Amino acid sequence: MSKVNVPEILIGDEKLKEFLSKGIKRTEEFLEIESASPYNPLTEITQHLLLAGGKRIRPVLVFLSAQFGKPDIDRLAKVAAAIEFIHVATLYHDDVMDEALLRRGVESANAKFGNTNAILAGDFLFSRASAIAAELGPHVVTTLADTLSVLCEGQIREAMGAGDSDPIKHYLEVLKQKTGSLIETSAALGAYLSGADDVVTAALSNYAQNIGLAFQISDDILDLKGDSAKSGKMIGKDLLEGIHTLPVLSALSLDKEESLKQLLVEVRKNPELIQTIIDKVTNLGGFDVATLHLESLIDQAMTSLDSVPKGSARDALVQFAEWLTKRNS
Repeated sequence: MSKVNVPEILIGDEKLKEFLSKGIKRTEEFLEIESASPYNPLTEITQHLLLAGGKRIRPVLVFLSAQFGKPDIDRLAKVAAAIEFIHVATLYHDDVMDEALLRRGVESANAKFGNTNAILAGDFLFSRASAIAAELGPHVVTTLADTLSVLCEGQIREAMGAGDSDPIKHYLEVLKQKTGSLIETSAALGAYLSGADDVVTAALSNYAQNIGLAFQISDDILDLKGDSAKSGKMIGKDLLEGIHTLPVLSALSLDKEESLKQLLVEVRKNPELIQTIIDKVTNLGGFDVATLHLESLIDQAMTSLDSVPKGSARDALVQFAEWLTKRNS
């Protein structure tokens, strides 16, 4: 069984807390069963990250969104597993492209098993997600297929770069596609499978998309200011890979002397410059701008919940957003 670190959401309703706990446990069972192959070496690779744990943000949103209808825990756990398979598959592929060495506090799949095996294991997880979706009906199949298309477009958009367009607008669009789309789908399918009405489903989808963007921006901040022992990620890893996230892009837009721009070139060959860059981004106000973006997204998410019935489930969604913000403190 995986080392799951479910978000510390303060849920006062014991029945909801119990349902969420059972749902995540059932999802973990599906993840382990459905990711296994008759060929044991493949199972070892596909389960490498799955069993390393994670926050299970997407499954949590599936089960919370299902509270606004009549939830069926097995059907919800299956779609949560399919979504998590897609998420982990994209991580396998991302790590190959980024030549990453660490993920979730363990050696990345590509570092441990090689690029070819990591790519094929990711493809296998995509196929398992498709098989699960087929059990749940055409709407789930279409929704996941459309989401995967958006994810791929976001990945290509990121690889191609901003070009002549505004770097910050480009980056936020990439986030919307690469991160926000699958989190939005988690809420949408949780609501759909429980039979929630269209207005509530649309509100939950909008909430989740904004939460997804906020979640990624919080990760951008933590990549530079977080605790590597807790995150399992090397501080400043994005800088070494030449990836400029929102705090850095914001600082660049404010850097009249363009000294940061030169440092970002030099750091790729001299990792000792990471702290110098972090200090520079701080002094230029890059973290302040990124935090304002995050808070704005949280506000938009909260506004979306105005169309959702009051109760313990909506309270839990509010708590989830608050937990997300506190990750930066």
